[in-house]
Amino acid sequence: MSESKLSPSPASHSLVLHLWPKHDDLLSFDPSSVAALLYLQLTLPGQFAVVYCANPDLSPSGQLPFLTHGLYHASGLSPILSYVRRLHNARNVDADLSPVQTAQLTARVAHVESNYGDLINHSLYSLQENWQTVTRPTLISMLPVPQRYYVPARIRSSHKARLEAVELWDVPEVEEEPEEQRRVVFGKRKRLRPQPDVHHFKRTFEREKVVEKAKALFDVYDRLLGDHTYFMGSETPTTLDVVFAAHTHILLNLRLPDLLVASALESYPRLVTHCRAVMSAAFPPHAPAPPTIQHSWLSSLRSLFPWPRPRPAHSAASALASSPEVQSVERRYRLWRWGFIAGSVLATTGYLFLAVTTFIAQNPEVVAQIRAAAEMGVEATAIEADDDEDEVDE
Repeated sequence: MSESKLSPSPASHSLVLHLWPKHDDLLSFDPSSVAALLYLQLTLPGQFAVVYCANPDLSPSGQLPFLTHGLYHASGLSPILSYVRRLHNARNVDADLSPVQTAQLTARVAHVESNYGDLINHSLYSLQENWQTVTRPTLISMLPVPQRYYVPARIRSSHKARLEAVELWDVPEVEEEPEEQRRVVFGKRKRLRPQPDVHHFKRTFEREKVVEKAKALFDVYDRLLGDHTYFMGSETPTTLDVVFAAHTHILLNLRLPDLLVASALESYPRLVTHCRAVMSAAFPPHAPAPPTIQHSWLSSLRSLFPWPRPRPAHSAASALASSPEVQSVERRYRLWRWGFIAGSVLATTGYLFLAVTTFIAQNPEVVAQIRAAAEMGVEATAIEADDDEDEVDE
């Protein structure tokens, strides 16, 4: 899959998808980012650009992925899919489904995001070995300073409550080698009989529960797929195929030391083949990948200030943003933005004027010294001017 690098600003592409960066053979480190990329590639090929960024603070809602279209944004996978469906030039990947299948599609997509997403997050954030050796170092390498010092822990803690609720949060501490237990009998130390390792059995039981949950999920969708290439007997990938394949893509291509969930997927070769079929449909051989906009530190610094974004060029993809209602909202936000800048400048100027006035009123002797120094400077300048005139006359 080829990839083109562009240097222009995001204004050159009205539709820009912001994703977590790549890692190893992954399209992105996050399954939702992979799903958003696949969906736009199937619905709007060649009509959007990609920005790889690892700082969720750049998103208006604090989460990745997010989509920008002129002055509008959609954060999270579901809002992105909903927004793209409303674009008149986007291809409807679910057009061939019946009304009943369309209703089932919505429920199944939510089921995959919830259950399959929990298994992926369990592998990345719950399993201690994976977190210490892969997930945390990868996030640190992606993030700039100072985000790399607090964002990885914040991301992990954001998943903890959800994983605890579904009994997928199990992070045992690093076990130390127990010292030999001995007892003293008639002045001699004798070794005690070792106790059964209860923790080991508990850990094994909990790992088996995770595998059972993974197989239960895979069983459902393996039966749904059957002998077809895509779910529901569709000839082309649907939204369900995109979301499911994005999660499978993470499991198949992320090199983790603890392959607890990935090992369960090995028993379902049809799901593996399904993932590869969706990838081939989204990125056919010899087809160019979406252009990538380089995200520089200047753009990150610029995002801290309320400077108005440039208007996107008019094109078929921006027809939705050119309606009178949208232009009215844009005009109102533009006035608010410039009003905020003007108010900030006036407030700063007034504060400085008040501070100088208060200082002069409270320190008259300092003002007198400054005035005397200025008068002495004027006199010295006048004397030097007279001396220069005398030299010229001589």
